[in-house]
Amino acid sequence: MRNLLGRLHARRQPELLRIADAWGVPLHGESKGEIIGTLYRAMTDPRAVRDIWNQLSADERAMATVLADAPDTIAAPTINELAARLGVDDDAARQTALALYHAGILAREGDDDPLPVGAAPRLLMPREVSLNIRRIQDELEAGDLSQTPLRVLVELLDDGELEAAARTWGMRLLPGVSRREDLTNRLLRQVNDGHRLERVAKALGRDASAIWKVVQAASDVVPLPAAAAAAALAGGDKGTVTRLRAALAELEGALLVWHTFRADGTRWLFVPLEIRYPGEAAPAALPPLEPAPVGVSDVSVWRHPDAFAWDLLTLLRIVTSSTAPAWSAVEPPPRWLKRIAAPRFWFGHREGVPTGYLELMQTLGLAEGILALDEDAKPPRIVPSPRARDWRRRTFPELSASLRERWLRLPRWIEGEPAGIVEVWGADWRGMRPRLLAALGDAEIGATADDWVTLESLSTRMAARFPALLGPSFTAATARLAGEAGAGADVDEARAAAISDIIALELAGPFAWFGMTDVVERVGHSRAVRLTPAGEALARRKPAPAETEASASRAPLIIEPAGEIALHAPSPDRVWALSAFAEQVSLGVTSYYRLTSSSSAAAFAAGVEQRQIVAFLERGSRLPLPPDLDTKLEEWARARCQAGLRRAVVLTVDRALERTVLLATLQGSGWHAELLGEHDLLVLLSPEERTEAILVTTLRDAGHVPRWDAPIGGPGSLDDLPVPAAGEASLGEEG
Repeated sequence: MRNLLGRLHARRQPELLRIADAWGVPLHGESKGEIIGTLYRAMTDPRAVRDIWNQLSADERAMATVLADAPDTIAAPTINELAARLGVDDDAARQTALALYHAGILAREGDDDPLPVGAAPRLLMPREVSLNIRRIQDELEAGDLSQTPLRVLVELLDDGELEAAARTWGMRLLPGVSRREDLTNRLLRQVNDGHRLERVAKALGRDASAIWKVVQAASDVVPLPAAAAAAALAGGDKGTVTRLRAALAELEGALLVWHTFRADGTRWLFVPLEIRYPGEAAPAALPPLEPAPVGVSDVSVWRHPDAFAWDLLTLLRIVTSSTAPAWSAVEPPPRWLKRIAAPRFWFGHREGVPTGYLELMQTLGLAEGILALDEDAKPPRIVPSPRARDWRRRTFPELSASLRERWLRLPRWIEGEPAGIVEVWGADWRGMRPRLLAALGDAEIGATADDWVTLESLSTRMAARFPALLGPSFTAATARLAGEAGAGADVDEARAAAISDIIALELAGPFAWFGMTDVVERVGHSRAVRLTPAGEALARRKPAPAETEASASRAPLIIEPAGEIALHAPSPDRVWALSAFAEQVSLGVTSYYRLTSSSSAAAFAAGVEQRQIVAFLERGSRLPLPPDLDTKLEEWARARCQAGLRRAVVLTVDRALERTVLLATLQGSGWHAELLGEHDLLVLLSPEERTEAILVTTLRDAGHVPRWDAPIGGPGSLDDLPVPAAGEASLGEEG
């Protein structure tokens, strides 16, 4: 469990007091439960997290960021793994982690439970703390928000904060019933009323009112320390710090005063223009949406809802092949890769793959740990990662959700840079994608899963509706206005054109790749777009539509005597296994593969055995293999006679009695061991479950001192023996 409450309960009371000192939290209760309750409320407050962030060193911030961005689905890292990730030595990483642990920001997996012999402690960040750290990262990436429209600022609030603000402004609502876009529109109308603003300001507490007067009287942003000093809240004692945080929480909850970071990391307070001058800004008319008449015949291409994850699995299979050329990590995806991948991808076509598709796939594959960098190669190469085996054992919806979340938070515009349509400097890419997704659910935009509209009209309308989509300050050059620059195209027009082009590229690119939009190319007409039901649910924060499950009574595979294989219930394991020994024929609602002499020969060369292929096909089809195909497979296997290799260790024991006792001990521990000659034992190994390291532990527990004989391995113990990486010849799990 990674929740903060559990981590605090696992700490002893002296440690809790130390954490309270680090966070500047005064403790009034004496029992451990009261202390934990007070700490939990403080450590989940964004104001307190901003304070603690300012106190961290650069190394501590770097480590906190790495752990905050790590998904819960991967194993918690060790100190050594963190040191390698951060590029520092183990001792420095240990000191940094210790400081964060003392502040309650980090915890050890298992808390105070004893570690297994030889196991390294693994570090994790409580979920509530990591959420607030990521929130701070977003605020830092966004930069100065003081000129951002209030509507855009409100989009940054979560549902609970939005509902609390609505109540502060006198709105009655049922939690979880009011739609977010309706709630936002109603709230902005309330804010536009000067009389209501006056009532909300008068209801502020003493400390909040003092800060409000200071910031409202200023014509620009006010440094947070200066505002605190003017309100007599500049002291460093715990009581004053707590009062300042409470005052800021009250002001931010009422939307009156907002916190922002500047590029140098300093903290400032500002009043949004709509709050400072209520009722003065009339909403501008948005460009209309243009309906696009799309017929059933136009939507002819069906794609799997998790096509991007499926394609990434296909890319992994290509890279895994021993015959694949080297993929250099310092260059764009090579031509050979595009040529091989295009006919096998869901998003492939005769001209290749969509622009930016492989670049995004490469970035997300590395981020997910599916692909890895071979730094020893010159230049560095992209290779399969050992973690890919665990990754492909998940379901397609799980893979898609994980990839989509990583893509939404990418700090660079990976998918758009190769197109060269827009050059942008200073944009908030990390915040742009979540804001764009939320903007698609805005009621005034009018995008739905039922209506096709032109892509150009939708992107233009969204650019006008959300002018700060890329952040409050950025510079852009777009090809659309390149010829008009000399004719007086102004800055606002250039920004709007750049935002519109970026939105169009996103909606027709990654949003379509992740199954959130449908896009149709029509000859002689503008491209048409609509939200998919899944995209509409994500944009409006509704439950995703129920997936249609394959009938349990129908076999996942249907196999023809000629070798044709129909895949009716795709899963990552089935797709991975089929791609190991069969040629892909076509992708669709039912995908087809073909088992041929050349495809089986490639599988045999990679280490796949005939019995594995037969077992997989018979499990998947729930029938014996057709006799004709079984005979062919037998002939193909005989033509590629294999020599099986297994890894083993020879143990030499001087006395015969000790050899007999050790043999019984090993066999009793589950090892496959047998006598060899007069003095030796032969012990078989496996790369995953029965490794040299585990054998060392077994021998030591039995009272032996394992070591290599000098002629074989030189001085030292089995601990120094490198363990070969597991091969990728396995067909995976269930067929």
